[in-house]
Amino acid sequence: MFNESVDGRLVVPKPSAAVCNGRTYDAAGCNIAKAQWSNATWRDDQVGAMQIHNWENSSCSIFINSSTCNQGSVPVLAVDAILPKHVQATVQFAATKNLRLVIKSTGHDLLGRSTAAGSLILWLHHMKGMTLIKQYSSCSLTNVLNAVRIEAGAQWGEVYQWLSKFNLVAIGGASPTVSVVGGYLQGGGHSPLSIWKGMAADQVLEYDVVTADGQRQTVNACQNRDLFWALSGGGGGTYAIVLSAVIRTFPSPSIVAGTLSVSASNATRYEKLIETFVEFLPKLADIGGSGYFDMFDLTLRFLCHVPNGDQTALNATLNRFVTNNIDLDFETNSFVFPSFYYYFALILGPNNPTGYNALLSSRLIPESIIRNKPDKVAKVFVQAKGQNATGSNLRGSFVPGGRVSNTTNRYNSINPGWRTALLHMINIQYWSDTTSKADQDYLSAQLIEYVRHIINKMRKVILYTAVSIDGFIAREDGNIDWLSSFNNENNDDHGYNSFL
Repeated sequence: MFNESVDGRLVVPKPSAAVCNGRTYDAAGCNIAKAQWSNATWRDDQVGAMQIHNWENSSCSIFINSSTCNQGSVPVLAVDAILPKHVQATVQFAATKNLRLVIKSTGHDLLGRSTAAGSLILWLHHMKGMTLIKQYSSCSLTNVLNAVRIEAGAQWGEVYQWLSKFNLVAIGGASPTVSVVGGYLQGGGHSPLSIWKGMAADQVLEYDVVTADGQRQTVNACQNRDLFWALSGGGGGTYAIVLSAVIRTFPSPSIVAGTLSVSASNATRYEKLIETFVEFLPKLADIGGSGYFDMFDLTLRFLCHVPNGDQTALNATLNRFVTNNIDLDFETNSFVFPSFYYYFALILGPNNPTGYNALLSSRLIPESIIRNKPDKVAKVFVQAKGQNATGSNLRGSFVPGGRVSNTTNRYNSINPGWRTALLHMINIQYWSDTTSKADQDYLSAQLIEYVRHIINKMRKVILYTAVSIDGFIAREDGNIDWLSSFNNENNDDHGYNSFL
């Protein structure tokens, strides 16, 4: 009867490597899985697959035919929703039967929150509608030009391509397969264009949602105001199921981009290189630049871009950094792209591998610390850098600053740490499927201990500067009080208690 209420759209999820294992072995399917294993599009087209494979937690592998392959954390049933009524019926059924319900679009959640053992999954991947609204008016907003309504399953690669036909762009992700309005948007959404126009959640005008009682609601700054605030940065799949969102767009900028790669000869020289790199980042931000970098072994790799930038200014800024390290052998390039979509399609989009096993931990680093104490920040980064031998990496998302720091008329729940940060640093630990369970547990424990050590190091850097990491003030006793850490003179709960 339930299947009839969702127009026969019940499906059975399977782990992504199930076809290569045990009783579910299928030779043809296994060959496809092996060929497509790191293809993010192949993975997001499967209801049971996660982009980071270990969150499936199934002991299934394409590398070994495992007799212990099982369902793991992959839900046992799914609804492949394409209409709002499918979402409403699923929510009501889950409530009536007391079922655990999880929401998934593409499975990019880095903490595995869009899958759960024994659950019913509401899969929104095939809700792909995109509508241009030439003049949007609602609430106190009148005549917002060229807003767009994007449904829950549309992905950034699809949306960027569609918007390029109108010479428009939205503030979105660097990965083409991340969905627009799921955990990305509801988590705040940092973007290659954030320094130019702010966070993705800053651009939201309205949501169309289904709440936990199965009711469909319009949510904006006037209707369901508290829910609008919570959805805009408070986390995906938490307060309501978003069917679609109306967001701002902008005329597409041209993009000036640059790349550099360099290795040092020893640890002492590498530390000096990283110190000059940290000093260089605010100078790049001052000309409107942002980007992404990796630190591992004795190597630094960096991709940067400036919306509507000047290639001469970018080259001069990069060259000053190179000149400060004239004894090192740099590989550098710079490019000019007529629109953001060209840059995305040629540079950002193709760099989208998935299917690996990984654990991640991240912190926001305040801009004032980077500008005022680059030597101390560099020392911490060098200690936290990745090592090829252990399968780790330190990734820097140099995307805050600029318009991210402008909070004027922005009613949302984005972590306030973003407003004062210049870097989002991510420590990543990878491992292979053939790694034993004991070694996986060891790597996990080591990552936790390692990150705790690095955080303590960073706290010492910022302790006397009255600024925060991830929005939290670190006190001398090591405790964290989130209510008093968010520039919160009245100890207000910022509206969270109304959702608890």
